[in-house]
Amino acid sequence: MAKRRWLPKVHCEQNFAMRRPLLALTALLTLAVAGCQPKDLAKKEQKTEAKICAQLAAVGQALEQVAALKPTSTVGEATAADRALASALTGLEQAEQTLETLRLQNFQAQLKTFKAEVNRVASNKNQTLQAAALQLKAKSEPVISARRQLSAAVKCEEPAAAAAKP
Repeated sequence: MAKRRWLPKVHCEQNFAMRRPLLALTALLTLAVAGCQPKDLAKKEQKTEAKICAQLAAVGQALEQVAALKPTSTVGEATAADRALASALTGLEQAEQTLETLRLQNFQAQLKTFKAEVNRVASNKNQTLQAAALQLKAKSEPVISARRQLSAAVKCEEPAAAAAKP
């Protein structure tokens, strides 16, 4: 059996040089995919916020049903009002949890992209600290924005009929 010889150093350097564009392309594709995720998450957030607003309206209707109970109301009417309120509150809690999860996912995606950018900047040993800071400052804005969104409250528009009531 012939002994296998290691390839000369020149061949290894050429192989690495050929892999460099492949690594750069992979990094670009990863950043592109990460860039698309916040848009999808934003759409999901909007839909979930709309669900929360609908659930708030359902809670309002259920509360009106409870408030409409009179001393002459039946036990069945009171039970139905209680069930409607419980159902509306459950739906509202689920929608709020979904929104929190989506906002957290958005923040985590932005943070992951920023960490990749930090690693990329840190790998350039010839770059000055000032140049690195300028690059990272611009890349930190989406992370800061995502963090703000994570802590923001949901704002719902009041239906015209509810706003007109005194």
